[in-house]
Amino acid sequence: MKKIITWALAFVFALSFALPHGSAAAQSSAMKLVVDGVEVTSYEQPFMSHDQVLIPVEDLFKEAGYKVAKDKSGKVNVTNTYLTVDFNAAASSIEVDGKKADTEFPLTLQNAGNYVSGEFLATLEGFEVEVSEDQKTVTVTTNRVQDVAAFLAKSAAADLKSVSSALTMDMKMESSLEENEAISMLMDIKMDQINEPLSFYTITKASTDFAGEAIEDVSSMYLTKDGYFQQIGDVWVKHDDELTKGLLDLSTQTDLLAQLEELQKKFTKGVNIFEYDDVYVMTQTISNEEFASMMEEVTSLLLGSGLTEPVVSEDVKATPVTEEAKTEETKVIEEVAVEATEEAVVEETVTDEAVVVEEEATEGEITEEVIGLEGLDFNIEEFYVVSTIDKKTLFPLDTSAVANITMTVDEDTISIKLLLEGTFSNFNAVKEIKVPADVIKKAISMEEYMKQLELEFEKAEALKK
Repeated sequence: MKKIITWALAFVFALSFALPHGSAAAQSSAMKLVVDGVEVTSYEQPFMSHDQVLIPVEDLFKEAGYKVAKDKSGKVNVTNTYLTVDFNAAASSIEVDGKKADTEFPLTLQNAGNYVSGEFLATLEGFEVEVSEDQKTVTVTTNRVQDVAAFLAKSAAADLKSVSSALTMDMKMESSLEENEAISMLMDIKMDQINEPLSFYTITKASTDFAGEAIEDVSSMYLTKDGYFQQIGDVWVKHDDELTKGLLDLSTQTDLLAQLEELQKKFTKGVNIFEYDDVYVMTQTISNEEFASMMEEVTSLLLGSGLTEPVVSEDVKATPVTEEAKTEETKVIEEVAVEATEEAVVEETVTDEAVVVEEEATEGEITEEVIGLEGLDFNIEEFYVVSTIDKKTLFPLDTSAVANITMTVDEDTISIKLLLEGTFSNFNAVKEIKVPADVIKKAISMEEYMKQLELEFEKAEALKK
């Protein structure tokens, strides 16, 4: 026993020499870390080593609003897309935006070496570091906008009369159902939009792989005072005039817009806005609880808007759902979902949410069951959205998003992985959007379209006999 104790003491003694002196100091007099006025409490704390402060990388950048990732090798990546820093203790290097920094790293073996010196941190754009005279507190000040709600309100009021956008969306969906037919979808969407009065035109190129079957599709949409027209396959469908009027009126309802602005202020916890010379960079994350709460608020708001679906005849409601009908219906939903994605990016959420709701509520008025979350559990494994905003005009310049979400209903699970990239241009220069005369002439109503599907189903059944 005495020999074991002797070896243990010798090991501890040797280890004390292997560790930098700063590590010992950290155990006896750890410092407080304050980032933008918020004290960061965690197991790892800053400490002084050789007259310079060392700050734990992950805790620091998480509190500063950066996306933080650590791979199996221990390499830590932090980014807000404008500024990206890689800390690689194994390679003894720090890279800033892909270029190796001229600095010593790591300076400690504590926390696998993932501590950054205050001196180096202060060289990064958007960071200031101050150590208190008693060396008990290190204060880090970043370039983040402090009043997020005020910034969002100001951004929403920007003089954006029209805009063009180009988006690419890559989505993969898998389920736990017996069929377990994975769906992969790649969409390229181009859109012109005028805000007052609301009108838009979109063209979507979609490549879908469903159960090993590749489907290529090109579709378009128009919304103007002449109506809401949607291309489904080779057919142009004109939606009910009441729906068109509702969408156009909804976009100008000041009470509803004011309520949405108030709603936006409630969900700013995961929003960080970084100020640089010419642009703002806005990032957003969201938790399961925040998402569920937000959806409940949006559902309540939409239910109170009085928006209803045009009446659908009983014979159409009774139409059997064929595989062909499912395919066409899927296209409708995909196109509307894409539309909602585009609009959300430029903060025209009112119109798009209404579109999604109207397309889904195919049998009468909107009900809580149609757009609610009853019986549906969400698990947001990853959600990160980044937008670059022009500092002078507050117009959106580009956006990107990554989401990994699992939804469960009863015992069935669906996982969705989404990547999105988009750019915006042609600000306040979009010319009047007009529905082509031939589209207006040959468009049929949704009721007629559903009857066509019914006839196709009957023909298919007759051939089987």
